[in-house]
Amino acid sequence: MQDQKYIIEAEGLEYTYDGNDSKTLKNVNLKIRKGKKVAFMGGNGSGKSTFFLCLNGIIKPDKGRILIDGNEIQYTRKGLLDVRKKVGIVFQNPDEQLFSASVYEEISFGILNLGVDEETARKAVEEVIEELEITEFQDRPAHALSGGQKKQVAIADILVMKPEIMILDEPAAALDPKHTKKVKEIVNRLTEKGITVLMATHDIDYVYGWADEVVLMHEGQILMYGTPEQICREKELLEMTNLELPAVLRLDNTKAAERRVRLETGERKKAILVVSFGTSHLDTLEKTIQVFEDEVREEFPECKVYRAFTSGMILRKLERTEQLKIDTVEEALKRIASDGYEEVIVQPTHIINGIENDRMMEVLMEHMGLFRKISVGKPLLSSVEDYKKSIHAVMAETPLAEDEVLVLMGHGTDHHANSAYPTLEYTFHALGYNQVLVGTVESFPELKNVIEKLEISGRRKVVLMPFMLVAGDHAKNDMAGDEDSWKSELESLGYEVRVILKGLGEFEGIRKILIEHIENVEE
Repeated sequence: MQDQKYIIEAEGLEYTYDGNDSKTLKNVNLKIRKGKKVAFMGGNGSGKSTFFLCLNGIIKPDKGRILIDGNEIQYTRKGLLDVRKKVGIVFQNPDEQLFSASVYEEISFGILNLGVDEETARKAVEEVIEELEITEFQDRPAHALSGGQKKQVAIADILVMKPEIMILDEPAAALDPKHTKKVKEIVNRLTEKGITVLMATHDIDYVYGWADEVVLMHEGQILMYGTPEQICREKELLEMTNLELPAVLRLDNTKAAERRVRLETGERKKAILVVSFGTSHLDTLEKTIQVFEDEVREEFPECKVYRAFTSGMILRKLERTEQLKIDTVEEALKRIASDGYEEVIVQPTHIINGIENDRMMEVLMEHMGLFRKISVGKPLLSSVEDYKKSIHAVMAETPLAEDEVLVLMGHGTDHHANSAYPTLEYTFHALGYNQVLVGTVESFPELKNVIEKLEISGRRKVVLMPFMLVAGDHAKNDMAGDEDSWKSELESLGYEVRVILKGLGEFEGIRKILIEHIENVEE
């Protein structure tokens, strides 16, 4: 199997910096398999950065040898060029590797120096600029960027050369939460490409959910090399390297701690498949589906989380326009089974138990034989309590003026589950939210039914918001577009319209309900 191949082999490495009395690396031996996500942890001065510099050929060890993809590093001009084609390193301080007049020139520099022709280099640079969302500042000088933007450019510098190994030395150091999240998203994309990623970090909570393997270093030596779970069992070694247990393992009397106990006593690991209708709008996908999936990973660290979309049209569009391949439910199930999981929890992000949920269930029934057990969580609106919690979650983050009416646009369906929308409006009113009306874009209640109730209310100010997981095509065009939309029709009738383009997946309370549905399945 491909992942059984060692892409990095270090044998007996030793190194001492000039003027130092003690060795920085002491007989370091390590083998890393291709495609793995490996975290390097340890206190300052433990040897992590020095080891990284050896892997890239920047430092030549005093003793020992390094093999990259089976070939020993040769410290000749050609040998070092060969290794740097395969091994890219992003330093903790990006200022140490950014020097060109503009961001575009900076990203172009490395690939052009590999001898790639200008047209091929141009295409590669433009692809990575778009992928890492650098377009808006590609013409600016690198020194004028923020720390987070510099880190994006430093990663792009290396990624454009298509390395097999990416080394990241404290990638989130000194970054604000927004750019820390951005860098972590980029790291996830690297691993999805099959790149072997080595990362030095002190963030054990992140490592516990992200890494396949952890290298624990102390005073130039490797104390332990194992999975995050194995490392976290060695409390004495963690204390020696000034590391704490991940937060999820420090919590007592919680469901997360109970799951951990079951895991340590040998209970079989589960996979969680998050099934969504999908969206071709990457901006809203990141704010909704991606955020929910990340929260599932945090809440259920012992489970691997997979993604599937049910809309064939969206899947084809994403692959055609974004070169983004997302699994169908069938493909995801086969992938999970191939990865060795015998139990899977399927959690839909569907709003109602309608057509898409029925189709999902049909596929699950067809593939029951792949697993020892398949469990299915419920869609968002599946009980009276779900309705109430969803309503309170939306209203807590949607302040209204006294003279405003909130009009929610649901999708609507010919399925009998469409009754959820009139029920939703009734429940809003029963809970005291009389300024809320619910319509659907493809069924009943229609916009004309909403307008009839607006006329009765006497209010002339309308707030439009989708009651859909994502604010995609329907929200941006059918609801908020300039022509032939709910907004344009209401404005033509003299209403003052305010639009909130916010999918339900952006509401923390909504995501919490879906998490609870997974917990209910587990129980």
